[in-house]
Amino acid sequence: MSVIFSGQSIYRPARWSLAKTAPAQEPVGLEEMKAWARIDDADSDATIVGNIVAARRWVETFTQRALITQTYTYKVDRFPGPITTVIELPGGNVKTLTSIAYLDSDGNSQTWTASDYIADLTSEPALVGLAFNIDWPTIRIWDLPITITYDAGYGDDLGDVPEELRTAVKLIAAEHHENREDSIVGTTITGVPWGAQRLCEPYRIHRII
Repeated sequence: MSVIFSGQSIYRPARWSLAKTAPAQEPVGLEEMKAWARIDDADSDATIVGNIVAARRWVETFTQRALITQTYTYKVDRFPGPITTVIELPGGNVKTLTSIAYLDSDGNSQTWTASDYIADLTSEPALVGLAFNIDWPTIRIWDLPITITYDAGYGDDLGDVPEELRTAVKLIAAEHHENREDSIVGTTITGVPWGAQRLCEPYRIHRII
């Protein structure tokens, strides 16, 4: 819960889009995964890497958190109306807020002055609201005119990720290595071990878009 924005309401965008970069590495390495799952042959390395990626994506989707640091580009249809309303940022642990850009009423791209807003990055989810005596910028109502760019995740190294979430990735990846015909379509997980979901549940963010 945010102390800075206590008592303020959350803006729920009617239209939005969210894109993010791939992490520089996965939260579980190939050799660690093979040792944990007792896999000896090298012929399955590419498949195992794919399973790790799919498992990490499942954990991130379920928890609504980035594990290893990723850059998010969050676009919304408009700023909140009331000055007592704040914007939630998806992704869990937001490390840095890079910029908030928008199209002004003339259709020109503007970068919002950082001193005009407050970012509470200690809250989960992170929140953005107005600084004292500041109004939301006037925008052109067109498509998704507001772009918020930020970095989210537990850190750059796999050791930064909570061990419960790393174990969940390993459980899912191992399960789908053993039953890959039945449980993975492309890079999408279609079923997970119950134990993995239990490990993820305490980290799940129940909110957002």
